[in-house]
Amino acid sequence: MKPSRGAVSMAIIASTLNLGLARGFNIAKHLSRSSAGNTLTFRGAATSCSTPFRRSLHSTCFIPTDGESSSSKSSSSSSSALFSAAPAATASGATDTTSVNDDQSNEIEQAARKALTITGSLPPPCDFGGISYLDTSSLTENHSHRVLFILGGPGAGKGTQSERIVNTYKCVHLSVGDLLRSGAEKKDYPHADMVKECLVKGQIVPVELSLGLLRIAMDEKAQEAGSEFGSRIFLVDGFPRNYDNVEGWMEHMPSYTSVLGSLVYNCPIEVLEARIMTRAETSGRSDDNLDSARRRFQTFQTQTEPVVRALEMTEELQAEGNSSGESQLHIVNIDGTGTVEEVWDETEAAMNAYVKNDILTANMNLLKAIEGGNLKDFAALCDEQLLVESGSKTKKSIADIFEWYEGPISDGASSSISNAKVSIQDGIKALVSYDRTTKVGKIIRETREWEHVPTGWMCVSVRREDL
Repeated sequence: MKPSRGAVSMAIIASTLNLGLARGFNIAKHLSRSSAGNTLTFRGAATSCSTPFRRSLHSTCFIPTDGESSSSKSSSSSSSALFSAAPAATASGATDTTSVNDDQSNEIEQAARKALTITGSLPPPCDFGGISYLDTSSLTENHSHRVLFILGGPGAGKGTQSERIVNTYKCVHLSVGDLLRSGAEKKDYPHADMVKECLVKGQIVPVELSLGLLRIAMDEKAQEAGSEFGSRIFLVDGFPRNYDNVEGWMEHMPSYTSVLGSLVYNCPIEVLEARIMTRAETSGRSDDNLDSARRRFQTFQTQTEPVVRALEMTEELQAEGNSSGESQLHIVNIDGTGTVEEVWDETEAAMNAYVKNDILTANMNLLKAIEGGNLKDFAALCDEQLLVESGSKTKKSIADIFEWYEGPISDGASSSISNAKVSIQDGIKALVSYDRTTKVGKIIRETREWEHVPTGWMCVSVRREDL
């Protein structure tokens, strides 16, 4: 009996995950997986939903060769074809654009509903002293990767802004195209010949291969020794390009990832053309020319923009299901027409909003540890500097340090938090301040300083003033 295409797809990704991308991959750990500066003040998210669906058998990921646009190729999926289909002609010969627009709207809504669980194990938004945030504890516990999709037309500034995000927030930048090109050159990668042939001919690459390599790359980066920063956000550049990519992601990735949202850089074609022609003077890229740029921009409009609309609708649907009217997923559209600094200002504000979830989660978990007198959790969230007696180099017991900074356990924190503010500085430092009422009724203004370290976010200092 001939195996089904679905069985072949699963065999491909299983083979990819078992054999790895490069020599030296520790595959055992993959198989064992369980399923001040600029300041931004946050004020203030949606229920976890699930919609079952069946995956298209023709999911693909197209990686164009140099000088060739993906618009010259078409996916075999009927859903992707719909996004770029020409308007249907009526019996009178007129174009029925209303029918096409309705069909596209329906397709986008279907895609949006299928992606409701793209945020993985993230619960509905919580409140911290008037600030809405996402409790990311489950991501840490499940070793789920935090993901942001980076999308935009050619020349929109994705690469420039991604580089600054990596430098500022210590994120990890991953390009599916780069992973495929690297995989094609690996002698011990079982699908190297298939990938290489697709790249040379400008043909579609099975999305299972792309996602298999992406997952391995994220696992390796998350577990690499000597990393200075834990719980990093992965920037997935140029993915998902089309509806099939979203379907592939939803089938293979939610157990291992949580998509926090997407940064979408919007820029009109005339600005993109000018940028690409300027870049062509020094880039040496064969696809930096007007014809290629226009084809790539058209592909972005017909295939990727519907994906963005679907993700935006997913955000809306999640918000509708939550009493606060806010969602787990956040799609941020950024005006890419300004200067690099102007675009960075918007990018930085968006990134601060994503990063504040981990910071407030850590702060809330620390307060819970203080309230419950949990010395183990308290020590896990405090920097070693806090575990040394103030003004001395003598390391005290955790109980002594706890009382030194937090007071007697019987006077610990309560859940009464109000008037909170978050200030994020340089991407890896933050101040969280709030009014707190202790168990004995004392009201204080508490400010905790946090830093991003190998284990995640760690409290490095605390100060208080009576109110």
